[in-house]
Amino acid sequence: MEENTDIQKEIATTEEEVQITKTANTRRAFFIHLSIFILSVAIIWILWYLLKNAFRPELTGGFLKICLCFSLLWLIAVIFHYLIAFKWTRTHAEKEVSKLRKRRDQQIEEIKALKQEIQQNADSLKQEEERKE
Repeated sequence: MEENTDIQKEIATTEEEVQITKTANTRRAFFIHLSIFILSVAIIWILWYLLKNAFRPELTGGFLKICLCFSLLWLIAVIFHYLIAFKWTRTHAEKEVSKLRKRRDQQIEEIKALKQEIQQNADSLKQEEERKE
């Protein structure tokens, strides 16, 4: 019996470590993405601020629209990346881990049932041999 619990603990630890590593990598990637976003958007808006008086307003108006579109679209991408890294991944991962644990528990129950069946067969064979003697 103790072998089964040791194996269960080892499997659970391995699954949890893999899941924790995946979650950590996803979150780290989000923070890298967020840093690049902040730096890039800051540079673009600084460029717009510096160039808005250097050219005619008609020319800088188009650049303003480009800056707005660029910033908003990328902000939407960062928001989705945040949701994936911190919200959606966690629930999906938890579902997957529970599914794997259920499958593991079923396999352990099947193994126990097979062991009992083998033991019963061995006992019945011993009884038959004793009867023959």
